[in-house]
Amino acid sequence: MNFSTVGLVCAKELRETLRDRRTLMVMILFPLVVYPLVSLIMAQVVASKEARGEAQPSRVAVVGSPEHASAIRALLVADKKTFVPSDTGSPQDVEAGKLDALVMLDPSPGNGQPAPLRLVYDETRDESNKARDRLEHTLGGMMPKGCTTSFSMRNQSVAAKDKVGGYVLSKILPLVVVVMVMLGAFYPAIDITAGERERGTLETILSAPVDRFDLMAGKVLAVATLAAITGILNMASMSVTMLEGVRLAGAKQAISIPWIRSVATLLMVFPAAFLFASVMVAIGAMARSFKEAQNLLTPVYFLCFMPALVAGLGDYHLRGIAAVVPAVNVTLLARDLMLGQANVLTALLVVVSTLIYGALALTLAARLYDSERLLYSDEGPVPLRAWLRRLLTGHVGPSADAAGVAPAPARLPGPGHAITLFGVAYVLLFFVFIPLQARGLESGLLISQWIGMLGLVLLYARATAQPVRQVLGLRRPRARALLGSVLIGLSAWLVLGVLIGWIAPAPDELVEKLRKIIAPSDGSRGLPVTIFLMAITPAICEEALFRGAILRGFSSRFSPLASAVLTGILFGLYHVDVARLIPTAALGIILSLAALRSGSIIPAMVIHLLNNASLILITHLGIEKAITHLGRPAEVGLFVGALTILLLGATLVRQAGTPPPR
Repeated sequence: MNFSTVGLVCAKELRETLRDRRTLMVMILFPLVVYPLVSLIMAQVVASKEARGEAQPSRVAVVGSPEHASAIRALLVADKKTFVPSDTGSPQDVEAGKLDALVMLDPSPGNGQPAPLRLVYDETRDESNKARDRLEHTLGGMMPKGCTTSFSMRNQSVAAKDKVGGYVLSKILPLVVVVMVMLGAFYPAIDITAGERERGTLETILSAPVDRFDLMAGKVLAVATLAAITGILNMASMSVTMLEGVRLAGAKQAISIPWIRSVATLLMVFPAAFLFASVMVAIGAMARSFKEAQNLLTPVYFLCFMPALVAGLGDYHLRGIAAVVPAVNVTLLARDLMLGQANVLTALLVVVSTLIYGALALTLAARLYDSERLLYSDEGPVPLRAWLRRLLTGHVGPSADAAGVAPAPARLPGPGHAITLFGVAYVLLFFVFIPLQARGLESGLLISQWIGMLGLVLLYARATAQPVRQVLGLRRPRARALLGSVLIGLSAWLVLGVLIGWIAPAPDELVEKLRKIIAPSDGSRGLPVTIFLMAITPAICEEALFRGAILRGFSSRFSPLASAVLTGILFGLYHVDVARLIPTAALGIILSLAALRSGSIIPAMVIHLLNNASLILITHLGIEKAITHLGRPAEVGLFVGALTILLLGATLVRQAGTPPPR
């Protein structure tokens, strides 16, 4: 073996791989962003579920022998936060969901033997399992250690065998619907798009007299068929394997499969397969090679998987906005079908919305499958050495040589720059900013915002040889745009707050936590300092990153609306809070549209400043508590008034238009 040759080949392959920025993003940046994001979201979902379960008292009843029932009932009544006891109840009430658990006391057999006590519960309901655990803990502590117990306690579940089987399967099968279907669509979507381009058969297909939409519809249906077959086979195998595993684990009661409900759940594979096949074919059509298609589709896979994972692990209900959120609605409907709790109208809404999303992705794929764009797009990777030279020296590149070769032009911003900036900012957030804020909130916020986020934007401007004003979009807006941004900033918080309160209200523990952060009970931070830290600072630093560099990168390739939506979603994800994801993303979309319509980042900064300052003021004054206790007519009145002001402000910003360049 010639070690010199081996080393030479190894160095050559590593150099070529590391020059490809897409490979670098998937290999290095993507794991550093996605895994912390998923872990944080999962931790929040599980913690929120546990907190809701602990805060919800259990509905129980105590019936049977009067000599012991009165003592047990008095013990439960004393613990008002944990139990809501009743004097009457039956196992049928537990089965119907009217009670979470039932304590049944039989007469004592005498001779000093403990009285029989049965805890009746429904093992297919989490609330009932929680009530059983609470009762076991409470009743087990009635007698001091060393004393003979007064009861012989045993558990009795009222759930039928097929209901237990449905409950067990509902814990895993809804995720299988999404994960396995996506996995089945992944490689076929790459093969029929980028694979054809590498094999050289794309020119022949595009030269055929076939409408582009018909062509892509056939490709999508082929991928959807393969994905559906993969999903069905995996679901069937997973069901049998899981139940057999439960049997081998020594389950006391035999578990049967609810076949009718299982078949109904299998039907959800088909709309899910159509949606994911359309999305992956559309993304695969952008790739120039099989390798690039893998790099593009890997983030898409995880972005589709994450909402399904949140819905599967969290204690969420299929209602409201959850019925139209992609991946989330399919997962929740599959769970409800397996449990026999699905509603016909809601199920129809889920299926129709999923098919609409798939049709939109199919339309995008047909538009992308343009012959010139596919055949002649040949953008090369960013030279790593030139990028580092720009970062360290500030020069775009070498000057013209003796032969008259001009220096390389500055790299224009694009979606790749936007995603890379977000990835770097998120890595810093997880590994640097959050630990700093945990040690000291005030100092951590100052460092993470002014040095971290704003410093990242300045480094990006230097590395790409762009003026900072150009990266930020820092231009003097028209007076009408400023007036409109003031109106939006004073009303957006109320519109979003009331709307989210109707659709998906935040948990009480989260609201109380935010209240303590904004207005510490010990008075250690005054109002001016809080406004500087939580209103002025993010209005400058967060806007510089998101409405400056990131939004400009997206807007160079996409439409204003698409750029605003993408930036808003990233803005919501950056705040790493599941409960605040929707309102934060909605606010990010509003800020992005204001920056794009006005042609300046200043209106977005004004909106951000006034929005945060308004929330800080009402929290310090205690007004938010009064708002949350208003009746529905008053809430509707406030919402309509605030929405009117917001729309007026948006109209002013839109009418102002882009100011002329100076």
